[in-house]
Amino acid sequence: MRITKVLIWLASLGVLLLLLATHWPILIHVTIGFDVILTGLLLADFSLAVKPSRLVTVDRQYPDPLSLGTSNRVLVTVSLRPNNDKPLRFQRVVVKVRDEPPSEFVITGESTRDISLTNLFPESSFEYAIQPNRQGDYRFGKVFLLLRGPLGLVERFDSQPLESDVKVYPNLQETEKYDSLARRGLLMQVGIRSMRMRGEGTEFESLREYVVGDEYRKIDWPATARRGKLISRQYNVEKAQNIILVLDCGRNMLQQINKMTKLDFAINTALMLGYVAASQDDKVGLVAFDAEMRVFIPPAKGKSQVFRLLSALYNITARMAESDYRAGFIELSARWRRRSLIVFFTDLIDPESSAEIISAISLLERRHKVLCVTVADPTVLAAASIDPVTEAEVYRKSVALQVLQERKSAITLLKRRNIWTIDRAPEMLSADLINQYLELKARSAI
Repeated sequence: MRITKVLIWLASLGVLLLLLATHWPILIHVTIGFDVILTGLLLADFSLAVKPSRLVTVDRQYPDPLSLGTSNRVLVTVSLRPNNDKPLRFQRVVVKVRDEPPSEFVITGESTRDISLTNLFPESSFEYAIQPNRQGDYRFGKVFLLLRGPLGLVERFDSQPLESDVKVYPNLQETEKYDSLARRGLLMQVGIRSMRMRGEGTEFESLREYVVGDEYRKIDWPATARRGKLISRQYNVEKAQNIILVLDCGRNMLQQINKMTKLDFAINTALMLGYVAASQDDKVGLVAFDAEMRVFIPPAKGKSQVFRLLSALYNITARMAESDYRAGFIELSARWRRRSLIVFFTDLIDPESSAEIISAISLLERRHKVLCVTVADPTVLAAASIDPVTEAEVYRKSVALQVLQERKSAITLLKRRNIWTIDRAPEMLSADLINQYLELKARSAI
C-alpha cells in the first residue's frame, strides 16, 4: 500500500489545526474530530481498495530475439477483467502501470503509464522502445501496478509475473530491410548499388551487341559475321563460391563507439554480408578468434546457414586478450583448404599490432583472396577535421591526425600486397562492404 498526495495534504491540514489549537484551545475538539474522520476514511479506503490484478490483466509483446544496436518496440497491453457478476454496471478503473525492461538497455519513451479503462473501452496499450548495446542473454522483470482506492487516499500495489528471458542477436532488422528494399528495387536508399550478376564466369548466358569497353576476347565472331555487326558474349557469374567471415575478437575490437564495441559493429556487418552472399547462392562460413579459436563453422549454402552463424555469434564479445593472428590463420588454413574470399574484420590501432596483422595475412593470401575490413571511429575523424582554438583542441587534433596517419600507412601496406581494404565509419560500413562484394563477384574476382 502507498499513500497518495491527497492524504498527505489532508494530514497536513490536521497538523495545522493541531498547531492552531495550541493558541485557540476551542479548536482541539475540531482537530480530534477531523483526525477521527480522516482515520475512518483511510481505513475505509484501504478496505475498499482491491488488488489491481483482480481488475486488470497485462500482456507484454516484443521482438524475440532483440536486435543489437537498434530500436526494438515493446508493446504493453492492459485489459479490464470482465465483471461477470454485474455485467451492466458501469465500471471505471485507473491504474498506473510500470514495466521493468533489462536495466542495461537504453530506453526511449516512457515505460510507466497511467491507464484508464471502462466497460466501453476495456483495453488500452502503450509502447516504448529499447536499444540493447550488448549481445547476450537478458531478462525482463515483472510489470508493477498501482490502483487507487475509491476515496483516493491510498494506492494498492500489485505486480504481474511477466518475467521472461530474451536474447540479443546481431541486427536482424537490417536483413528484413534489405529484403524489402531488394524486392522493390530501392537498395540505393541504403547506399547499395544495384548490379546484374553478369560477369566473367564460365557459364554462357546470352549474346548482345558490342559496346565500348567490352573485352575483345568476348566477341563472338560467327555471330558477328551473321549479323554484320560486332556481337559480344555474356556469361553468368559463378555461384556457390566460398565466403568466410573472420572476426578478430581481441582487445583491438574493444573500443566503443556510441556505447557499442567495434566488434559489435563488425558482427552486424558480417551477418549482413553473410545474408546477402547466401541470397546470391554463395557458401558462407565463420571464424572467430582471439588468443584461441572461439568459433569455426565451415562454409555452406542457404539462409539457414546464416541463422547458424547468428546463433554462434549472439553471445560473442571482445575480450582483453592479444589476438594470435598467425595461430588463427594457420588453424583456418588447416581446417579449410578450398579457395575462398576471406573477409577479415579487425582494427589497426597501433603500428605494432598492424605489423603483426599484415605479416600474418600472408598465410592466407597464398591460397585465398583477402578483404580486410576495419571500423573507423567518427570521433577521431571529427577531431582531425576541427579548426582548433584552445590548447586542448590542438592536442586532440594532433593526436587524431597521428592515429589516422598510422592507420593510412597500414592500409597502404595492405593494398600494396593486393589485399582489398575497406575502412569506414559504422553507418557506412555495411553498404560499402556489400557493394565491394557485389563488384568483386560481378568481375569474377573472388
